[in-house]
Amino acid sequence: MNPVLWALQASLVLILVPAAVTRAVSYDFAKKRMAWVAAVPRSLLLFISAAEVLGAIGLVLPGLVHVALQLTPLAALGLGLIQLLAFLFHRSRHESRNASANLLLLAALVFVAIGRLVVSP
Repeated sequence: MNPVLWALQASLVLILVPAAVTRAVSYDFAKKRMAWVAAVPRSLLLFISAAEVLGAIGLVLPGLVHVALQLTPLAALGLGLIQLLAFLFHRSRHESRNASANLLLLAALVFVAIGRLVVSP
């Protein structure tokens, strides 16, 4: 189970970090590519992006350095909360594709959290 969790954690990092960095660093580009970005205050977008990057680091760094391993499931749950809120936001805007992606990420993050709490801490 441990290799599956590691693969999922790495995949989540590869999905979340580039998207968060793009939104934070290339705001105008993100606004053109993602209509919802213009509906969110830039300060909130920067906060969300920073939280996603820090959460992604929390998914892998504790396990890599074997320190504070309890942070990994907490990071997964925190990122899951972001995905739940994003799902509700996109659903309210009738953006079913984005909402579906948020649900998929949420499910993966809950799987990681449970896996790191119970199955393979």
